[in-house]
Amino acid sequence: MLSVFAILCSFAHAGALVGVDIVPFGRADAAWVQEQQLSGTQVAETDGLLTPPVVGWGGYANERHAFLGGLSVARVATHVDSATSGSSLTRMGIRPSFDYRWYWVARQAGRPLAYLQAGLHGVIPFASDRTEDASAAEQEVLDSRAKQERSRIGGFGGRVGLGAEVQWDNGLVLGARYSMVYHRSRALNEETVAVSSLLRAEAALVLAFAF
Repeated sequence: MLSVFAILCSFAHAGALVGVDIVPFGRADAAWVQEQQLSGTQVAETDGLLTPPVVGWGGYANERHAFLGGLSVARVATHVDSATSGSSLTRMGIRPSFDYRWYWVARQAGRPLAYLQAGLHGVIPFASDRTEDASAAEQEVLDSRAKQERSRIGGFGGRVGLGAEVQWDNGLVLGARYSMVYHRSRALNEETVAVSSLLRAEAALVLAFAF
């Protein structure tokens, strides 16, 4: 009973926390591109548009806990008109994420703070191919290609790591985070299914503001 009361009291002092993670482009990213490991859709997890170097997030935090969420969207659409017909191609990824942060000591302005952080993310895919004068058989081929593209865009994963920050009296927060990030995806073609997983380290600068 006392522990429940303590938790309720801590949430009574909760406030909004918003910020950005800054992950610089590095040699690993360049090697990924050079080895032609991109999905070909431009909007999958590892293509760079969906998870840019600066990613925003927000949520609520009390003295020892923070619940943070983020949402990023990448969309590429092309429409071509000719004298006789028109065609359109759309690829989009929607990436919601959720992170939980546990502080080793109570948050207080002017005190260096360390925390553990764990999170989950998913990528919701969308892809469509349309041609105005396509026959039923031709449209079936286009739909099959769009289905394969959706399989390459979609995926899910998570991360765990450590971080440290300092908060000033005006609410400004500056810190750094180091995490291990895991992502799993699969790709379909006409006859096979390829399942891929990626495990990588991620170091980020964190700039935030506490209300």
